Amino acid sequence: MRKQLVSLTTAAIAVALLAGCSAGGSGSGSGATTAAKSTPTPTQTKAEACKLFTNEVTDATKGMQMQLSELQSDPDAAMAKLDEFDATLQDSADKVTNTEVKPKTDAFASAFSDFVGMTKDLAASKDPSALSSSGFTEGLQKLETTGKDFQDVCQS
Repeated sequence: MRKQLVSLTTAAIAVALLAGCSAGGSGSGSGATTAAKSTPTPTQTKAEACKLFTNEVTDATKGMQMQLSELQSDPDAAMAKLDEFDATLQDSADKVTNTEVKPKTDAFASAFSDFVGMTKDLAASKDPSALSSSGFTEGLQKLETTGKDFQDVCQS
């Protein structure tokens, strides 16, 4: 069950992250440059915040996707990678200071952390029926919803 769960989880997360974080920043903030990626300022524009978070999450997702087939065959490595990605996501959300975007990045990072925790609990379970009754689907839906909320605020 653990290997099947990890395969399902890594595939589902990759899809959710790509769908939720493919948003580009909107607005006239042409100052969204590499500098915005590394050091946010208190006066971070919505476009800068969206670009910062999107770029960092996209970079981390690409690294995870490149290892997807390896992760599916090694549940322990997959769990470690999920923890690593979770930390990266939280760090990226912490860099966002724009008051309109910040709640959306925090919600997405929180939903992902919850989902990782749920995945670990399920992976440790020896009961295959736990997957259907665990809230796994709801957790994935929350992840997708918070990703869409981020995308919506960035496109408005």
